[in-house]
Amino acid sequence: MKERLLSFVFLGILGTLAYHLLYSRLVSAPTQIYWYVPQILVPALLLLGLAWGLGFYRRAGWLEAAVTLILLAIVGLTVPASYSCGLGCF
Repeated sequence: MKERLLSFVFLGILGTLAYHLLYSRLVSAPTQIYWYVPQILVPALLLLGLAWGLGFYRRAGWLEAAVTLILLAIVGLTVPASYSCGLGCF
Protein backbone atom coordinates (compact mmCIF):
# COMPACT_ATOMS: atom_id res chain seq x y z
CA MET A 1 0.00 0.00 0.00
CA LYS A 2 2.76 2.42 0.93
CA GLU A 3 4.80 1.32 -2.06
CA ARG A 4 2.00 2.27 -4.44
CA LEU A 5 1.61 5.65 -2.75
CA LEU A 6 5.33 6.37 -2.99
CA SER A 7 5.33 5.20 -6.61
CA PHE A 8 2.45 7.57 -7.34
CA VAL A 9 4.27 10.51 -5.75
CA PHE A 10 7.53 9.83 -7.59
CA LEU A 11 6.01 9.03 -10.97
CA GLY A 12 3.49 11.85 -10.61
CA ILE A 13 6.10 14.52 -9.97
CA LEU A 14 8.40 13.17 -12.69
CA GLY A 15 5.59 12.85 -15.21
CA THR A 16 4.13 16.30 -14.52
CA LEU A 17 7.50 17.99 -14.82
CA ALA A 18 8.19 16.11 -18.06
CA TYR A 19 4.79 17.16 -19.42
CA HIS A 20 5.43 20.82 -18.58
CA LEU A 21 8.90 20.65 -20.13
CA LEU A 22 7.57 19.14 -23.36
CA TYR A 23 4.65 21.55 -23.44
CA SER A 24 6.89 24.58 -23.04
CA ARG A 25 9.17 23.31 -25.84
CA LEU A 26 6.38 22.49 -28.28
CA VAL A 27 3.99 25.41 -27.72
CA SER A 28 5.45 28.85 -28.27
CA ALA A 29 2.38 30.98 -27.51
CA PRO A 30 2.90 32.35 -23.99
CA THR A 31 -0.51 34.03 -23.80
CA GLN A 32 -3.50 31.79 -24.19
CA ILE A 33 -7.15 32.43 -23.51
CA TYR A 34 -7.75 29.03 -21.96
CA TRP A 35 -4.42 28.58 -20.20
CA TYR A 36 -5.89 26.37 -17.48
CA VAL A 37 -6.60 23.49 -19.88
CA PRO A 38 -2.95 22.57 -20.69
CA GLN A 39 -1.57 23.81 -17.37
CA ILE A 40 -4.10 22.34 -14.91
CA LEU A 41 -6.67 20.09 -16.55
CA VAL A 42 -4.38 17.88 -18.69
CA PRO A 43 -1.83 17.18 -15.90
CA ALA A 44 -4.68 16.43 -13.48
CA LEU A 45 -6.23 13.97 -15.91
CA LEU A 46 -2.86 12.33 -16.57
CA LEU A 47 -2.26 11.97 -12.83
CA LEU A 48 -5.75 10.59 -12.38
CA GLY A 49 -5.00 8.00 -15.07
CA LEU A 50 -1.71 7.13 -13.34
CA ALA A 51 -3.52 6.70 -10.04
CA TRP A 52 -6.11 4.47 -11.67
CA GLY A 53 -3.35 2.45 -13.31
CA LEU A 54 -1.61 1.95 -9.98
CA GLY A 55 -4.83 0.61 -8.46
CA PHE A 56 -6.26 3.59 -6.63
CA TYR A 57 -9.91 4.71 -6.74
CA ARG A 58 -11.21 1.16 -6.86
CA ARG A 59 -12.87 1.61 -3.47
CA ALA A 60 -13.31 4.56 -1.14
CA GLY A 61 -10.91 4.91 1.76
CA TRP A 62 -8.30 7.08 3.40
CA LEU A 63 -5.72 6.11 0.79
CA GLU A 64 -7.83 7.54 -2.03
CA ALA A 65 -8.25 10.79 -0.07
CA ALA A 66 -4.46 10.97 0.36
CA VAL A 67 -3.92 10.37 -3.36
CA THR A 68 -6.42 13.12 -4.21
CA LEU A 69 -4.62 15.58 -1.92
CA ILE A 70 -1.26 14.64 -3.43
CA LEU A 71 -2.71 15.03 -6.93
CA LEU A 72 -4.00 18.51 -6.10
CA ALA A 73 -0.68 19.49 -4.55
CA ILE A 74 1.36 18.30 -7.54
CA VAL A 75 -0.87 20.10 -10.02
CA GLY A 76 -1.03 23.26 -7.93
CA LEU A 77 2.70 23.45 -7.35
CA THR A 78 3.66 22.89 -10.98
CA VAL A 79 1.54 25.68 -12.48
CA PRO A 80 4.00 28.28 -13.78
CA ALA A 81 4.11 31.55 -11.85
CA SER A 82 3.29 33.60 -14.93
CA TYR A 83 -0.18 32.00 -14.94
CA SER A 84 -0.86 31.60 -11.24
CA CYS A 85 0.14 35.18 -10.40
CA GLY A 86 -1.93 36.76 -13.15
CA LEU A 87 -4.63 37.65 -10.65
CA GLY A 88 -2.18 38.82 -8.00
CA CYS A 89 0.39 37.23 -5.74
CA PHE A 90 1.20 37.81 -2.12
